Amino acid sequence: MKKQILALFMGCVLLGSFVGCNETKKPAESKTTTTTVSNENLNKDKDDTDYKDIDIKQSEKSDYYTPIEIKNGYNSLQTDDQRKFYDLVMESTNSVAEEKDENDIYPCSIVNMEDTVLTQAEIRLVITAVKEDNPMLFWLTDKFGFSNTEGYTAVQLYSYEPPEKIKTMQNKLNKEVNKFINSVEYGLDDFSLELLAHDYINDRCKYDDDVKDSDDDYLAFTPYGAIVNGNAVCEGYAKAFGYLLSQLGIESKGIVGKGSQELHMWNAVKINGNWYYTDISWDDGKEYSRYDYFNITESQLKKDHTISKVYSKCSSDEVNGTNGVKAINFNLSIPECDSTEENYYVKKAVHFTDLYSYQNDEMTNALYNAANNKEKYFHIYIDPVYLEYNGAVDQLFVSGDQLFFTYIDTVNSMYPSNYIDKSGVSIIKKENLSVVTVKLSY
Repeated sequence: MKKQILALFMGCVLLGSFVGCNETKKPAESKTTTTTVSNENLNKDKDDTDYKDIDIKQSEKSDYYTPIEIKNGYNSLQTDDQRKFYDLVMESTNSVAEEKDENDIYPCSIVNMEDTVLTQAEIRLVITAVKEDNPMLFWLTDKFGFSNTEGYTAVQLYSYEPPEKIKTMQNKLNKEVNKFINSVEYGLDDFSLELLAHDYINDRCKYDDDVKDSDDDYLAFTPYGAIVNGNAVCEGYAKAFGYLLSQLGIESKGIVGKGSQELHMWNAVKINGNWYYTDISWDDGKEYSRYDYFNITESQLKKDHTISKVYSKCSSDEVNGTNGVKAINFNLSIPECDSTEENYYVKKAVHFTDLYSYQNDEMTNALYNAANNKEKYFHIYIDPVYLEYNGAVDQLFVSGDQLFFTYIDTVNSMYPSNYIDKSGVSIIKKENLSVVTVKLSY
């Protein structure tokens, strides 16, 4: 009898779960595989498949920064049985058959947990936790078989690739990660490290609009796709970003939900004790919006994102997709993201705080440097502590003294390398971020 393979629903942080979620283009529909409870009694003791250990290798450690182990998934588990099962599943990911089975994929060794029956929802929770904590397991498919009857629980995961090819690919991935880690200079703070990882991925990777699901290119959903191939969708971006951050000692979590009403994944990042949302794939678009989703708050994120529920708030039918209920993508945990202290524009943009300041040294000095470097975009943070956004933008560019053009006159009188053409100036309002981006002309 042909083995029945179950698809792990898109509520899980898995390969191929989130597709077509680039902000700048219409997302594609995600593809869901219908799942049913397996009637097959999986049992490790009755399995005669020949498996080979992969000997999973980690990337090199930085000379300057201490990597952290990702344990968000493990820490979200609620019972000792779930944690024990997590450890067994991890062992299974390192043991893969050399031949494909009748379903045209490579089985991982069967996991048996005697004298314990986990529910289907618990099994999905544990597998999600494993994937959350180990983004470098790029070879795992989003399918699994399980049995939770007769007094024990058994699960079998599956690999896209055979053991020897996994090793070759793993070496390529580690090589590229090591190059990045070794290029990071000593003494950077966490914000600067996060910015380096953000820019490394977005400079290296292109969003792949042709990928609609994992059948098109499963690697686009993995760090391998983002870092080695330079092609990924949101899941690949988020997993690659999270892994690089962990290698630099920065804690982060993968967050699932919807962006522009389509399935999506991004990151929550912990910087100096506070959590922030960063959506790296949505930053990989137009030059003027390269940092619009870098360390933003929950209220800013929710302008165009929806955060899925946590597992503990979901019913078993919502987790499993049973009894006519559509499976949802669930999060394992959701941190509180309400600080603006480490937001990109709060840190990097020029702060505007005074409507009546004709002499603004910070503004003119920054604008002078921008002109010398012939920068195309200039960002101004309208500090909400002091000013109402629209009134400040109006005073700067539209009515009254049009202060920004006064600042341009001051800069041009300082003889920069490139004179700013006032007639070519245009603005992009980002009220949600308290930012106005100025497009400069020379």
